[in-house]
Amino acid sequence: MRLGAGLLVVLAAGAGTAGWWLPVGILLAGLLAFAARRAGAAPSQVGALPGRAGALRSATGAVAELSCLALYASVFAAYLLPELPAPAALGFLAVVAGAEFAGLRVDTHYRRVLTGLLLAAAVAFLALCLALAPAPRPFPVTAGVAGLPVAVALAFPLFAGAKRILSGTLVALAVAGAALYQLGPVRLGLSATSLRDVLAAADARAMLPVLAAAVLLATVPAALSAGSGARGYLEPVLGPRRGRVLAVLPAAVLAGALGPASVLVVAGVATLADAATTVALRRYRSPGE
Repeated sequence: MRLGAGLLVVLAAGAGTAGWWLPVGILLAGLLAFAARRAGAAPSQVGALPGRAGALRSATGAVAELSCLALYASVFAAYLLPELPAPAALGFLAVVAGAEFAGLRVDTHYRRVLTGLLLAAAVAFLALCLALAPAPRPFPVTAGVAGLPVAVALAFPLFAGAKRILSGTLVALAVAGAALYQLGPVRLGLSATSLRDVLAAADARAMLPVLAAAVLLATVPAALSAGSGARGYLEPVLGPRRGRVLAVLPAAVLAGALGPASVLVVAGVATLADAATTVALRRYRSPGE
C-alpha cells in the first residue's frame, strides 16, 4: 500500500527532476533500500537502544513515519479533492487518527486483498498505456541525468521498510515506464496528479473512478501503518497520550502547509536519514551501551 500511495506522486516529481532517467532513479532507490535492509535498517533488526542512541533512533524513525503520513494525506487531497487540498488533507488525517485510536488495523488477510486489487489496477493502467499511441510531446526535454540523485531520494520512501522490495521495484518500474511512454517526461512532470493526465491523454476518462478507488485503497491503509509506526516510536518516550497527539499533529502541519511534491521531498530526506542512522547505530553501538 505504501508503494501505491507514494507512486501516485513520485512519478510526476521524479519525471520533473530526472526526465527519462526516472526508471533508473526508481531502480537505484529500490536497490538502496534493499541494501539498507540487508545492513540492518529494518526496525526489527535494531531492537531497543539505551540512552542517546535510543532517543536518536526514536527521533529519526518518528520523523520518517510522520513525513510519510503527511505525504499520504497530501496525495489523497490532491487526487480526490484538489479544490480544497488543505482541508481535505486535515480531514483525512483526522479520520485516520480516529480509526487508529479506535484500534482499526489492516491485518494480513485484508492487506493481501488490497495488494491484489492495487496490482490489478496497475495491470489495467499498463494495458491502457501500452494499447494506445503516445500523446503528443510538443515540449523539449530539459531534465536529465543531473537530476538522477534527486529522483533516487524522492523514490526512496516507496521502499523504505518494505518487506518485498525487489518485487515492489519491478512494479514501480513497470508503471513508471508505461506513464513515460504515454505522456513523456515533460507532461508527466507538469503536475503532482499527472496520472489523471495519462487517462485524459488516453481518452479514458471513464477510468477516473477506478483511479479514485485506487487512491483511496492505497492511501488509507498506508496512513494507518505510518501513524501506528510513528506512535510506536513516540509513546515509549512521551507516554501514550502525548504520543498519540504528536503522531498526527506534525503531519497535519506538513500536509496543510505544503503540497504533495514538497512533502515528498521532506519524506525522502527523512527516510534516507532514518535508514542511515539505523544502520550506523546497529553497526557501531557497543554491547555495554
